[in-house]
Amino acid sequence: MLAFMKALLILSLWLGAPAAAADTFKDCTDCPVMVAVPAGPFDMGAAPEENIRERSPERYIQWETPVHRVTIAAPFAVGVHEITRGQFAAFVRATDYRIAGCDIAKGSDWEPRTDKSWLDPNFEQDDSHPVVCVNWHDAQAYVRWLSARTGKNYRLLTEAEWEYVARAGTTAARYWGDGRAEACRYANVPDQSHDNADVFPCNDEMKFTAPVGSFAPNAWGLHDTIGNVWEWVVDCFHDSYTGAPADGSAWDTDPACQYHVGRSGSWNPRLPSQLRAAARGRVTTTLRNANLGFRVAMTLPNA
Repeated sequence: MLAFMKALLILSLWLGAPAAAADTFKDCTDCPVMVAVPAGPFDMGAAPEENIRERSPERYIQWETPVHRVTIAAPFAVGVHEITRGQFAAFVRATDYRIAGCDIAKGSDWEPRTDKSWLDPNFEQDDSHPVVCVNWHDAQAYVRWLSARTGKNYRLLTEAEWEYVARAGTTAARYWGDGRAEACRYANVPDQSHDNADVFPCNDEMKFTAPVGSFAPNAWGLHDTIGNVWEWVVDCFHDSYTGAPADGSAWDTDPACQYHVGRSGSWNPRLPSQLRAAARGRVTTTLRNANLGFRVAMTLPNA
């Protein structure tokens, strides 16, 4: 059966189509569910009028330009969901990895707390929720462990790969379109449960994180590529796309790399305009925050 499923996956990639839900796979009981996505081109970034319509802060217009063509050279696999607290717990148990401290939401600001962590981000979670309060180094430690455990090449997504799979062949601000009104069907967004004028005009009944997969997936079967939690990618942050790689590879040429890129936006109501496929966050590499987690990718053999 496994050989048959792999054959179906390879055939779907050869045909240039995204793998169907039946083509998902996982390498161990508490490993993430993965799905293969095809190689191909897309336009990365946002036109300035998108940011104007979304009332984005001025600096984000520069961050998301110029719009440029990127060609993902080879198929790869990506996590259907963000890494959950239960999956991260398996890594912690196996390695005795120890981390503590987290910036928690306090009104419209953040408060550093040494008594908070991924086990207690100051709101209720269970093992089906995305892990939060993990920094870029913690995410990298997880994928190294997962690779060693499975013998596969697990890793963080590059920034270009992330936008490619978040768009899933679409060109609108979000994979369901440009509008905000229908967002609560598709994503855990800053909604009317938050005391903020600039929120999505709906109620998704989740004030903080939601269990992964609670909302409708995009066309390639991925959940929560918009909203729920910000997701680390491997790239260092650059304040525009001038000079960015055109082949989907990581842009990590800064030796210091004080900031990495976060993608997706989150449940937090500070900047609803950032819940778009093109939106980018500049995140201090060592930051552990209650709206910040990650998703994994895997290089496919012989891709």
